Amino acid sequence: MMHNGFGHFGNWMGGTWGFSHGPFGFVMGILFWGLILYLLIKLFGTLFSKETQNSSTPITLLKERYAKGEINEEEYHRMKTELV
Repeated sequence: MMHNGFGHFGNWMGGTWGFSHGPFGFVMGILFWGLILYLLIKLFGTLFSKETQNSSTPITLLKERYAKGEINEEEYHRMKTELV
């Protein structure tokens, strides 16, 4: 018997990459590898992202406080000059 490259039963839907033979195994195999690919893309996107996870610099926090009305314009400019 010749080996056709699709597993020892020759079932193209299960075979080497599926979880079992038949259409259900094929679908489960596609879902499994799709999940693995999705997780790898998310991992590399997080690792190589140019944004920092903690973007709360003192100037940013000062701007947020001014925008929320926690400090007035005079306090904002005074604190900004002290930070720079």
